[in-house]
Amino acid sequence: MPLTSSVMPNLAEPQLRIPRGPRVTTILLIGKLASLSGETICRIRNISDDGLMAEVHGAFAVNDAIAVTLKAGDVLRGRVRWSLNGRIGVEFDEPIHVAELLSHVANRIGPEGIARGPRFDVDCCAELLAAHQRHEVRLIDLSQGGARLVGEVHLVRDSIVRLLVPGLGECEAAVRWVGEGAYGLSFLEPLAFADFGPWLNDRSLRYGA
Repeated sequence: MPLTSSVMPNLAEPQLRIPRGPRVTTILLIGKLASLSGETICRIRNISDDGLMAEVHGAFAVNDAIAVTLKAGDVLRGRVRWSLNGRIGVEFDEPIHVAELLSHVANRIGPEGIARGPRFDVDCCAELLAAHQRHEVRLIDLSQGGARLVGEVHLVRDSIVRLLVPGLGECEAAVRWVGEGAYGLSFLEPLAFADFGPWLNDRSLRYGA
């Protein structure tokens, strides 16, 4: 009998009903989760050679095919085996080597202990406050840690600006790179997982639809 949220046993933390090796706790391992519903952010809480458990926003059904892309570019493919209270259990299509995977992720973390989080294509309007002036800009992509935008505005590298994103509020950021009409921002404080996930899933929050 398939394991679904309606028949999930009353456990403090549901576990995958598949043979697996010892789990490795990986709190705050952020990934980009892709499914037939689109792309969203997820937070892996534990992982084994055979599967993982992650916090997610949105609805997932048993047997949904998903792919999780990690910060280092590794892609984990599998199917949802249970979904309950904002968490899902995933069984991988093929076993992985957890130690090698986590080592690869660690090697992509810079000297400040920060790795670039997954970026999401958003293409929506935003407002930028720079040098005491407000400018209408176009937000091209967004992550918990930063953004890329375009607009008719003059920004100086390493200057501090404020970005107002519809549905997310105002974020203070540093200008990290300047291109021809395009700019890269690094947020001084990352966007909260609890806010960013629902924002990605609900287009009305950024487009007013």
